[in-house]
Amino acid sequence: MFKWAQKRTNYWTKCRKKAPKVPDITCPDIDKVLDICEKTLTKKMTKTKFKQIERIMERLRRDNDSLRESGVYWHHTCRDAIRDLLGKKT
Repeated sequence: MFKWAQKRTNYWTKCRKKAPKVPDITCPDIDKVLDICEKTLTKKMTKTKFKQIERIMERLRRDNDSLRESGVYWHHTCRDAIRDLLGKKT
């Protein structure tokens, strides 16, 4: 019994090592963009404010791509593990 549990633990540890990094929480960045936009509603948006928003949004885009890659990785890893467990072919 212990040997089987250790084998399972080693299997998931190996999967986690190969997993892509999950990005940090992005909610503060979204809030910051909304605050900047809200403050510039009554004023004209300056080029520096636009560049600031653009940088934040590009960072959000990269984090979103990383999160998507991580989700795809774990989906395929778990699917393959279940298929191995049930003995089905891909």
